[in-house]
This record gives sequence, C-alpha cells and structure tokens, in this order.
Amino acid sequence: MKLLNKFLIPFAALSLAACSSMDVDDSEVATENFPEDFDGAVYAELHPELVSLQVRNYVLNANADAKDADPLLTAEAIKADEDAFVADTVQLHKIYATPYYGGYGEERWQESIAPVKTLEKKCETQNRYTVVNLHQISGEDTTLVKLLDPITFVKDSTDTNKIVSVLGKSDSAATEVDTLILSDTLVLLNGKNRGTAVLDTIGCDSTYKTTPGAVNAQHVKFLMSFNFINTTNDWEALKAIPIDTFAISLQYVVFGEVHGWPYRKCKDNEKKNPVISEEYPVTKRYCADADGVVREIK
Repeated sequence: MKLLNKFLIPFAALSLAACSSMDVDDSEVATENFPEDFDGAVYAELHPELVSLQVRNYVLNANADAKDADPLLTAEAIKADEDAFVADTVQLHKIYATPYYGGYGEERWQESIAPVKTLEKKCETQNRYTVVNLHQISGEDTTLVKLLDPITFVKDSTDTNKIVSVLGKSDSAATEVDTLILSDTLVLLNGKNRGTAVLDTIGCDSTYKTTPGAVNAQHVKFLMSFNFINTTNDWEALKAIPIDTFAISLQYVVFGEVHGWPYRKCKDNEKKNPVISEEYPVTKRYCADADGVVREIK
C-alpha cells in the first residue's frame, strides 16, 4: 500500500487542493459521506504524505510572497540561505526523518550519513623474465642462446647496474640450472632487450580510506521544498504552519475512499481480515494494521 500511495501522491495533491478550495455548502455535502468513526487526525497520521504536501505548498507560497515583499532577497541571498539550509545537518536531520515533512525515516538517515570505507591496494611490481635471449659470439658467427624461467640475474658487486651472469635452464626438460657468465663472447641480446618478460607483483600494502557519508542528492533536492528563503530557523517555521486537517479529511471523501486508502487503524479483531485486492474504484472500506498492511473492514 505504501508503494501504491507513492504513485497516487500526484493525484492526491490535486484532490487535496480541490478540498481546500471547496465552498461551505460543498464541504457540508462531503462530510455526510464520512464513515461514522472517521477521525481526521488519525487519517493524517496514516497518510503523513498529505500533511507533507500541504506543508510544501505553504512554503512555496510563503517564499513567493517573501520575494515580492523583500527586495533584499536577491538571487545571491537566496542561494546563501539554501546553502545554510543544507549545511545545518541537525535541522536537516529532523526534517529528513519526520513523517510529516521529509518522511524518509531515521534508519535511512543513518544509512545515508554512515562513513564509507573503501579498500585501497597499492602494489609494487617488477618485470620478471620468462625467457632471456643471449648471443654466443664465435668469430663472425653468432648463436642464439635461450634460458627459460625461472631466471636469475647476478649483478656486479661493485656496480649494481652491470649484470655479470645469468642463471636459468636451457630448456623446460632440463634438471640442472645453467650459469652463463657474460663476457665479450656471450652478451645479452640487443643490450637491454633481454627477452620475454611478465609483470610480477613484489608486494602490496592495503589500507582503508574512510570518507564521510553524505545525504542523497535527490533527497536533498526534495528537502529544499521545506526551506523558507527568509530564515535559517526553518524547523521552527515549519512547526508553526497551520495544518488544515479538514481539507486532509475531505481528501478521503473525494479521493482516498474510492482508491482504497485506509481511514483508520485496524481493531484487534480485524488484524486477520483479508488484504486489499480491489482496484479503483473500490467498493469496500479499509483499515491499516500495525505493519501498514491494508485490510478490509467487514
């Protein structure tokens, strides 16, 4: 039902606006269609999104009036106010989690702002040669000599840049390791071109990088609809908004009832009643159990 309500919100907004604009005679006719045990406060509690709609509409109109009345509310001033609204995480938290405003709940707030740990792995690598090519020089003739992995280069004790010998096997079936001493007649092929190499990992250091959590950008965009542009104390300003519970109640008559919105909490003997299965327009009335499941009222 909660998911269903999300899709019905735009239509509910229209019906809520229509309720607010009804004249006295129309309202009296509508109230005759309320269930006998209907309570507007309970209906608003079950559907806090209706209060949220009304609050956002109030803020929208208040901001429009403020722009018209105060020439000091320049684009720069409004941007500064919006930045302060987002930066005040204590206030943002309240608006975010409160059902009648943001409605995202405490659990989602904690998930959103939780620090994020990412594993950073830095590895040192080097070329390991699987084949080393040497030239055996004999007069004007040269012979290609290959050594196969595993291969070890032995460097000069006094000059670490100079390789003096190479250790390896001449073929894969060899059991002995050959030691080839480099000289004028046995040299590495093409100088630095030693043969075929692969990149080997010598060692790795792993560390965790922790970054602060941040409120979801789409959520922040929505929360901006609760920001008064002429004050930074938005929480108190929001609490001071007069809620038209009668208009919210009328929403049930003109919209909620035919769409199967529960209008009260289920009684103990109703908590096993059938779950709503009708589609618009529904013919029955419904209650909501403690888990938010919508059930028939018999």
